[in-house]
Amino acid sequence: MAPRCVPQCSKFKWRDLVELSGDRSEFSPLSVVAHIDVNAFFAQVEQLRLGLSKEDPLVCVQWSSIIAVSYSARKYGINRMDTLESALSKCEGLKVGHTAVFRKGHSDWSYIDYLPSPKDHKVSLDPYRRESRKIMRIFKLRCSKVEKASVDESFLDLGNVVFQKLLELFPILNNSLDMSFDDYLPEIPEELPQGLDFKGEIIRCPETDYQDGLVLQDWDDIVMLLASMEAHDIRKQIEKALDYTTSCGIGRVKTIAKLASGLHKPDNQTIIRNCAIDNFLTTHFKFTDFWGIGPKTSEIIKQRLLVPEEDSIGYIKENFTQEELELKLKDPQLATRLYQLVRGLYQEAINTRIDIKSMGSNKNFRGKSVNSVKDLTDWMPVFVGDLIQRLNELDEEQPNCIRRPKTVAVHFWSWNGSYSKQCTIPKFMDLSKLKEAMSHEANQLIKTFASTFDNSPVSLFPLRSFSLNLSSFETISSKESIDKFVSSSKRNREEHIDSLFKTLGENTKIKPKIETEEPKSPNITTYLKTRSQVQTVTVAAPSEDSETCPQCGSNIPREELVTHKDWHYAMELQKQMETESQPNAQPHTNVHYPPTSRKKAKLDKNQTRLPFFK
Repeated sequence: MAPRCVPQCSKFKWRDLVELSGDRSEFSPLSVVAHIDVNAFFAQVEQLRLGLSKEDPLVCVQWSSIIAVSYSARKYGINRMDTLESALSKCEGLKVGHTAVFRKGHSDWSYIDYLPSPKDHKVSLDPYRRESRKIMRIFKLRCSKVEKASVDESFLDLGNVVFQKLLELFPILNNSLDMSFDDYLPEIPEELPQGLDFKGEIIRCPETDYQDGLVLQDWDDIVMLLASMEAHDIRKQIEKALDYTTSCGIGRVKTIAKLASGLHKPDNQTIIRNCAIDNFLTTHFKFTDFWGIGPKTSEIIKQRLLVPEEDSIGYIKENFTQEELELKLKDPQLATRLYQLVRGLYQEAINTRIDIKSMGSNKNFRGKSVNSVKDLTDWMPVFVGDLIQRLNELDEEQPNCIRRPKTVAVHFWSWNGSYSKQCTIPKFMDLSKLKEAMSHEANQLIKTFASTFDNSPVSLFPLRSFSLNLSSFETISSKESIDKFVSSSKRNREEHIDSLFKTLGENTKIKPKIETEEPKSPNITTYLKTRSQVQTVTVAAPSEDSETCPQCGSNIPREELVTHKDWHYAMELQKQMETESQPNAQPHTNVHYPPTSRKKAKLDKNQTRLPFFK
């Protein structure tokens, strides 16, 4: 049955609605976030690779360990704690898909038609990351703000999408004259536009819902309805294009969406309206289920708050104020977070950037398979190839934010202890050049460090484990990478001088002061269009300090002195070039005057950057 509208005076303001269209829409009181994860992702990837149907029971294995179980195989009681042997005994028709592997000495992974040995192979997860990127492309086509939580799950801020739908479907929100941001929104209409209905499982709100149907009272209910329809369409697009089924949770904040996505699996979605948050949390979860609360923190909370096993969320919510939590936990940040979590109010930004800090490739060795420097360096193409592929993935995910490591490190685990050595590497943007540099530096580190054991009673070999790590990542541009630097050194002097003059010309342009005033808009659409056209320029007051140029005697502001000297340098180079190219030419009579600084206008007292809200 379609939901019933029972309009109430709205508790939301125009400000809350407009915030859905902004960059921080996940912090609006009307915010809506979806968490989508792929059901038994590794198993689904192997099903498609092997040409199997969703009904065929399958496990994905690494050596003899099961790392993913399809839902059809779970019907036979198979889980990841099973060995491959025990899983086969439970289901005679069980299909087995082994992960792709690197072979010792090779930098590229492959699938092989036999069970590989961990002695001379290393697992590659690159096929799963590739499929993950295909899914991410669909997310980003449908939603402007997507956070990749892991290889098989993402958060989507649906606020911007829902905002546009609200304006299209509810003219009352776009025809309000002289609206003020601090005014409350009008009541929802008594009837929904045709075709609107929730998609998925809806947690009931005991206080408002009828036994025979759902009740919508305010705009947050309609926001959740529209978000459920959008999430459903996105999931169906993934299934149609890639043949992957997904599960989804929809709620006001990330933590609620994350918990909801796991409630009705597989291939379904769960919607948590704001009025149903308390019922959802206290009925289905413990406080230890919240995403991000680890075992140690959970134990501290249990001990200091004397949390019971039953209804732990309700117990914390009903018995402790935020101030009391701070006194008990002796950690204000944790107290605030816990206070908001048990109420479903903990808001986090949707992080669209992957701010990676380190990256590693490691391998556990069997027996004495790595018993010398040569045994170890033979593995180096595998480690380097693994990391280069992951850097390439990072570049594809963030093409406008290329990141490269400054440090490469090798970590040894032998039977006599653990050791580490590191060094800096050039910041090549070209991955093939970076690959060469990584291989060279890593091999040198290994050989140099191993030589320190030559006269030692302690032996480095045989190794139990080894890892190659990259760290100290920095965002670089083409100007900063060493490969561009090397190529730029080949430019002729004319190009160099042209670039100097171009830079000087740009630095000496006079920037006009732009007057702005707050737009007066008859409705939201007009306001947003006007707001996007408003520009502001903040002009800094000039420095009072100045110096006299030793070459021309001009009085130059100190902050412009370097640019001024560059001009002199460019002129000298030009003269030198003209003399070299025209040995019999007469001296130049043209007089070149260096650029002089023009004082910039100070910012008027009444000129400020136009704020979004006042």
